[in-house]
Amino acid sequence: MKSETSESASEHKHEAWEPDWIRYVFSCIFRCSNPNCKEPVTCTGTGRVDIVEYEDDEYGWVQSTDERFTPQYFQPHLVLMDIPQKCSAEVCSHLAQSFTLFFADPGAAMNCARAAVEALLNDLGIKRFAVANGKRRPINLHQRIQSLPAKYKELTELLLAVKWLGNAGSHDGDKPTGADVRIMYDLLEHVLSEIYEGKGKKLKAIAKQVNKNKGLLK
Repeated sequence: MKSETSESASEHKHEAWEPDWIRYVFSCIFRCSNPNCKEPVTCTGTGRVDIVEYEDDEYGWVQSTDERFTPQYFQPHLVLMDIPQKCSAEVCSHLAQSFTLFFADPGAAMNCARAAVEALLNDLGIKRFAVANGKRRPINLHQRIQSLPAKYKELTELLLAVKWLGNAGSHDGDKPTGADVRIMYDLLEHVLSEIYEGKGKKLKAIAKQVNKNKGLLK
């Protein structure tokens, strides 16, 4: 269902009005195509009318209008990356918040993804506080990432990249986009897979066995 905004409707009286001034709000219901799921999902967002020009063989250059709709919220939220089943509930909670905000506020979605890194380090037992001069002080995220044990060292650069992107989502300047958030998700997806599923180690073990056999696994 779509409805033109009151401001957009009032602009029809303007002498310079064109169809591409039209703005909508919309809502709709989707249903998961997976036969084992079929979960209904509500969606709300905004819409607009664009003027499209194209060349017609008979009439030359002609114009038509095209309605375009941009989602802002889904309920329940879409799951925008693979999350291992063994992933901690705290990490999953922050990621769920990030997915909820992805379409409406990329910067806020990035902040939540950054918080998921903090939660991940908590789950791995990385120290959160240090005592200096008799006072208990928090250890910043950068230092916590760098203090990962040796078995996770190859993931340090990826987590630092997630941290920097998350910082960018909090600061003034260039506004982050959905593409920036997707980069964070790609990095986190790999990190979580390595930590909770060990896919890289499994593949290396398989490759080693194939190389040893010089052919098929037995």
